[in-house]
Amino acid sequence: MASPEPTKIRNVAVVGHGGSGKTSLVESILHAVGATTRLGKVDDGTSILDTDPEEQKRHITINMALASFPSDGIKVNLLDTPGFADFAGDQHAALRVADAAIVLVDASAGIQVGTQTVWSELEKANTPRIVVVARLDRENANFDEVLGQLREAYGIRVVPLHVPVGEHQDLSATIDLLHGQLLKGPKDPVADLPKEEAERVGQYRQQLVEAIVETDEELLTRYLDGKELAYDELRDALHKAVREGKVVPVVATSAHRHVGYAALLNTIREMLPSPAEAGSVIGKSPSQDEIARKPDPGDKLSAFVFKTLADPFVGKLSYVRVYSGTLSHNTQIFDAVKKETERVGQIFFLRGKDQELTDQVGAGDICAIPKLTATTTNATLCDKDAVILYDPIDFPSPSFSVAIEPSSKADLDKLATALHKLTDEDPTLHVRREDATHETILSAIGEPAIEVAVHHLKNKFGVQVEMRTPRVPYRESIRGKAQAQGRYKRQTGGHGQFGDVYLEIEPQPAGSGVVYATRIVGGSVPRNFWPAVEKGVRETALRGVIAGYPLSDFKATLFDGSFHAVDS
Repeated sequence: MASPEPTKIRNVAVVGHGGSGKTSLVESILHAVGATTRLGKVDDGTSILDTDPEEQKRHITINMALASFPSDGIKVNLLDTPGFADFAGDQHAALRVADAAIVLVDASAGIQVGTQTVWSELEKANTPRIVVVARLDRENANFDEVLGQLREAYGIRVVPLHVPVGEHQDLSATIDLLHGQLLKGPKDPVADLPKEEAERVGQYRQQLVEAIVETDEELLTRYLDGKELAYDELRDALHKAVREGKVVPVVATSAHRHVGYAALLNTIREMLPSPAEAGSVIGKSPSQDEIARKPDPGDKLSAFVFKTLADPFVGKLSYVRVYSGTLSHNTQIFDAVKKETERVGQIFFLRGKDQELTDQVGAGDICAIPKLTATTTNATLCDKDAVILYDPIDFPSPSFSVAIEPSSKADLDKLATALHKLTDEDPTLHVRREDATHETILSAIGEPAIEVAVHHLKNKFGVQVEMRTPRVPYRESIRGKAQAQGRYKRQTGGHGQFGDVYLEIEPQPAGSGVVYATRIVGGSVPRNFWPAVEKGVRETALRGVIAGYPLSDFKATLFDGSFHAVDS
């Protein structure tokens, strides 16, 4: 499968609350269009998208998965994302490179916390989107109720585009309100709408048409005059309104009943924008001047690495969105972040764990490159004679930490390398050394992310660690001003050892650390001894006098002393 022109590509992130059925939806679409030979299921551990052992054990998505497939002349790249906040980093990465989004809402649960969170992110980025009300076969599913919640929460721009026929286990098809037709599966014929169904969905169609014509002055005038509006006019106006975020269509589906996929695929192809419509992408030159790159295969190459997977057997796999130009195999590209040249050997299109070799990837498409040496997530890849830098992904900050300690000496030798690969794979993981407690601290968004990281250390990199609650890195300080003399005298035969200093210490504002100064008058302590005194002060401050914690936020001033011409 070669890259088509940018107008025939759809890059869509599938987002929503955890457990709302995102992976099941993508699996069902892949099977329905013939991209897979069997229907993978999350609960059975047979999904081609959730391939990590931790994903199969927990029955949730942890890593973003890419699913590419053709549909009626359009190449669709679906980015299946984690829904739980603990693994939100991959969701942020997917939304960064997608031109549109599918927001999944469970018909039996309605709007949930994850729905609200991702909607806020989409609003910030002004990302075009459609809403899929899924799992309509469930007992408590209610399409009308969920649609009402969506319109109440996000306004009247949320309108139904396809509504279900039947409910729960009697769900059999969906109705295309714009075209007035029944739609079943992608391979089932389109049927005319029965008269009784046309009457039932009259209110839905009115909501849809009114939302569309309000975005186009000419159509609004004709609608108010009672003139008939053609399907093509409404379709084109709806596409423009969705692209501009003025209308959010709602589609009904059920993975279990295999209903709604013809409608959803039509909506993806006809309503969501292509990379060409998304327009030029803005980056910066090495001198920080803004540069615009068009989604044109003939332009200079620029691409962005938005995900890195580390596999101990296959090696590193970099997920790349090509923004301009053409990426070819067996060529050299320039990493503008690391300022290093990388060799591109093979290039893959991905469908979950399945890989398809390709020679070239054009502007607007998404691919994977194996075994890049220095390149990591957030890297910009480009031509060396036309350097451009794209802004990095703004990943969520960690909020949960544990102290980790290798279980054996062999684990200690491999720990640093394994942690480096792990943080490359998941930028929301942070590793630091706490000098005050001599602990290695591993931080993540939540506790489940820490548990997954520890399992990956063991299963992927062969490093076993013990976890415990981090010790509090206390600090000691002083509350008042004081002076003291320190005198050292030792005679060992021949030249002895002698030093005599007077120090004044006083408190400093929080965050000042250790401040050292001298106020020697008359050469009582020669200048060449001052660095040794400062070294002694700083070394002593590492071990406080109360409980052995570092002493900070004070000023030590050397103001007097004496020396011996021979022994000092």
